[in-house]
Order: sequence, then structure tokens, then C-alpha cells
Amino acid sequence: MNNNQLQARKNKVIARGQGNVYPVYVDHALNAELWDVEGNRFIDFGTGIAVCNTGHSHPKVVAAVKEQVDKFSHTCVMVNPYEVAVELAEKLVAIAPGNSEKKPFLYQQVQKPWKIA
Repeated sequence: MNNNQLQARKNKVIARGQGNVYPVYVDHALNAELWDVEGNRFIDFGTGIAVCNTGHSHPKVVAAVKEQVDKFSHTCVMVNPYEVAVELAEKLVAIAPGNSEKKPFLYQQVQKPWKIA
């Protein structure tokens, strides 16, 4: 399936408000580059937030994801907490500036802390 065919399929089933800048459909990516379904190679200037610092498929990130998914893929930390979340909070507290007590709020959605506050 090529980019134009995928774009036509997308237009039939995804709301128009969720557009895309150009009809290039990613097949795979590595570091700062991606390849579309037609084999064209691009520099990924539109990378997602999780890729900005490490690039696509960084070996340490891939290894960490595989290790975690072997245990479990996701639980809501506010329902079923887990040790890695506590370790992350401890690291954030350790590097946060200032002398006041620190307690990070770990949540995926930006608007949720505002609703809770």
C-alpha cells in the first residue's frame, strides 16, 4: 500500500480535524530518520516528544521497554502503583532545585493536575 492509498483510507475513517501535514506514512524509523511505506528516507523533523532526546529505536530505550513489557505494560499508578514510579519520583526530588519539600505529581495528561488542584 502506498502513501496516497493510505491517505485515502485515513480520510474515510479519521475526523478531518485530525489532519496531517503531508501524506507520508511511516514504515520504520531509526535515530533521526524515518522511511515511508514507499521506501523514501526522510529526516524526522516532526518527531514525537518521546523521541526528541534519544532518536528512534535507541538501544537503551528498546531494552528498557522490552524489560518492562515482560513484567507488565501499563497500570494506572493511582490505582495500582509500582516501584519504578517511586524510583522516578525519588530521582525527580533529588534533582529539583530549592530547599523546600518536593513531591512530583506523576500523570500522563497535562490537564489532569489542573482538574485535581
